[in-house]
Amino acid sequence: MLHFNNFTIHRKKALPMQKAARIIGICLSRVQEEYRLQCIKAFKQHASAKGYRLFIFNAKSDFFLPPTPTDFGEMTVYQLIPYDLLDAMILFPDTIYRDSILNDILENCRSRQIPVLTIDKALEGCINFRFDYANSFEKLCRHVVEVHHARTLFMLAGFAENNFSNERIAAFQKVLQEYGLSQENCRIAYGDFWEKPAIEAMEKWFVEDKLPIPDAIICANDTMAITASQFLQNLGYRIPEDCIITGFDGISHASYHVPHLTTCTQDYDTMGRLVIEAVEKLWLGQPVEPSTVVDFYVRFSQSCGCEAVGSVNVNTILQNVLNQLKLSNERQELTCQVQSAVTSMSSLSELPEIILDKFIFHTIVFALNDDLFRAPEFGEGKQKKQAFSENVNVLCQRYFWNPEEPCVTSRSTLIPDLNRLLEREDPVIFSALHFLDLTMGYCAFQTDISYDSYEKINSFMNAMGSALGIFHSQMHTKSINMQLKSVNSELEKLYVHDHMTGLLNRRGFYRQFRQQLTESKGKDMSVIIISADLDGLKHINDTYGHTEGDNAISTVGKALMTSAIQGEVCSRFGGDEFTVAGVIADMDDNYFESFRERFREYLRQYNQISRKHYLVESSIGFCFQKLEDEIDLDQMIKIADDRMYEDKVQRRKARR
Repeated sequence: MLHFNNFTIHRKKALPMQKAARIIGICLSRVQEEYRLQCIKAFKQHASAKGYRLFIFNAKSDFFLPPTPTDFGEMTVYQLIPYDLLDAMILFPDTIYRDSILNDILENCRSRQIPVLTIDKALEGCINFRFDYANSFEKLCRHVVEVHHARTLFMLAGFAENNFSNERIAAFQKVLQEYGLSQENCRIAYGDFWEKPAIEAMEKWFVEDKLPIPDAIICANDTMAITASQFLQNLGYRIPEDCIITGFDGISHASYHVPHLTTCTQDYDTMGRLVIEAVEKLWLGQPVEPSTVVDFYVRFSQSCGCEAVGSVNVNTILQNVLNQLKLSNERQELTCQVQSAVTSMSSLSELPEIILDKFIFHTIVFALNDDLFRAPEFGEGKQKKQAFSENVNVLCQRYFWNPEEPCVTSRSTLIPDLNRLLEREDPVIFSALHFLDLTMGYCAFQTDISYDSYEKINSFMNAMGSALGIFHSQMHTKSINMQLKSVNSELEKLYVHDHMTGLLNRRGFYRQFRQQLTESKGKDMSVIIISADLDGLKHINDTYGHTEGDNAISTVGKALMTSAIQGEVCSRFGGDEFTVAGVIADMDDNYFESFRERFREYLRQYNQISRKHYLVESSIGFCFQKLEDEIDLDQMIKIADDRMYEDKVQRRKARR
């Protein structure tokens, strides 16, 4: 046992505003994802029982890829952390791929003797809690062999050279060896944690190689298990009578699939209880373990034969899907309404009514930097390290349906009437309000812990950030119309860039590339056009949601930017369509192959480590000609598009 003196919480003297409850901070990204959402639910349950409340600081990006201006805007949420109000900090390091952010949080906590508890990834000087992935997978493999007497076992693993996948392969092979099962009769294939590669592996086994159906197929996650089950059932086999199939992760979809999956799921309740117990011990000055491992548990169900396959209420499942679709459509419609209303405002005083009328949150605090609309800078210095002003204008505040008047408060206070929020047990979630890398302010919400509520927050922040950014630019232009340089800069951001990817849009592409052609006129150079198109966007949107579709689009944009190493102009024309153009001095036959290799290598590396249940892939085509007096740019784009679609067809055939 270690005492962790550096992290013992000393009872603090009363602050200028005495807190009504002790507060635990939580720093992470993409809080709406299932694993993180379940952790938050468990923390809230056990924290509220001991008189704690949760402050969640959430970003919409995990900053794994090279940062865009939008990413820099998202990072500023962690500057909002009110360390002097916190009694402990829970950190999810695996969700924030930016060491500078983690180091800043740790340093601020250490300097104030705030204990830091990390989830799944250990950090020096912190108290770590992690789930026992490998041993849980081994227990599942043993169950299939010992209880169901399987003797031929196949395994669908994740990515090659992925730590999580390799742990599960080692557990699988350990069980085979202990029970003397022949490695020759037990195959391993890589399904990359996703549907499409899993289907390819199943086709290789049972269609091309015509292998007999094994006693069991052990899958490294639930998505591949569902895919394997559907594949065999389509071939006429019964699950589990003809083949046992198991998953891992315990996603909600596993309980909808027929038969319901036997799988492993995290013991979120135990994780929540142990983490909050550790916080309480530290508060009392008691010793705690430096590292704690929390079990998964095997959820025995129908796909292994432990439970009988019963009748399924298709109406309930279909209604759930329709409800989700309805909510998604409503959020999309509200986003359009907010953008239209905000950009049409004649005065900032109209904003509170729009906020309260369009997106219905029973508790919300909406604050803007006090210099955001102050000439001449209009808050343009509020970027990166100095994102927020010392004082903020709270334009809108409502506490469980009860509105309060706008006011000015210090940024360190965050919430004008904090104790009213602390009366309720639901966590308070903070988000940065920004347009690209311009931080405009922040919002705080108190809602129930659900995917729908947190997705609603994301939709609100996206709509408000974009719309208020446009309105801010409009006001800036009116106020400083004599300063052409500043006005042009704002218009450039506003009208020629695609907000989602940071690339040029169609208008910006034609403007910038025609200027490049004019500057290169008369030189011995070649013009190249590259057309790229994201594969399977509809499938990603329909299966995983539009947030994941947006992520896939942004990833292709970043791949193109990374591959354009000779000053090429990168753009997104709309939807999943991208165009790259350049004037190249040393054009040879290897140019396009080199570009395509860099592009696909970037996507390959992203897919290998993204932990997404889908792959981001893209078709690509090109066209080039010598720089002449007359360049038919539209015709070149058409040729590149045609070749891109040829590539799409060939790649689709190759996957069959």
